[in-house]
Amino acid sequence: RGGMSLKQPMGQKLLTNVSVVRLKKGGQRFEIAAYPNMTTAWRKGDEKDLSEVLQIDRVYKDVEKGEFAKSKDLQKAFGKTDQEAICLEILAEGDVQLSERERGAQQETLMKEICTIVADKCVNPQSKRPVTVGVVERALAELHFNPNITKPAKKQALEAIKLL
Repeated sequence: RGGMSLKQPMGQKLLTNVSVVRLKKGGQRFEIAAYPNMTTAWRKGDEKDLSEVLQIDRVYKDVEKGEFAKSKDLQKAFGKTDQEAICLEILAEGDVQLSERERGAQQETLMKEICTIVADKCVNPQSKRPVTVGVVERALAELHFNPNITKPAKKQALEAIKLL
């Protein structure tokens, strides 16, 4: 074996505890790495400390690849290179990229909310008794009803009633 060295993959980080907030500006994509539940807390005004929200107060071109955004690109898109100020802007206006687990949890909560609204508004035509949430959940599952996490529960509940 004439001096062949074995190359091993170096430090691949799985982004498990990261929530990426993405903002497109000036035709480019900018991202920041935040803690999963903190972005929402920040936007609601429950969290005021930026260091509790951001994992690193730098702007990325691509969080997954660990590529930071270049100063000239920041200057072109934001008209400034102040990392913290730009992070704040992305935090305020960017889209949060949810992890599978967060999305699943949100969808489950929303589905329960929709089923509760439907159950409150509906009556079983045979027995004239209120419909239970469980009955609504099963009926919607049979119809392959999928809640959309971007639409309000009430609106979707009305759509669900039409389906039922």
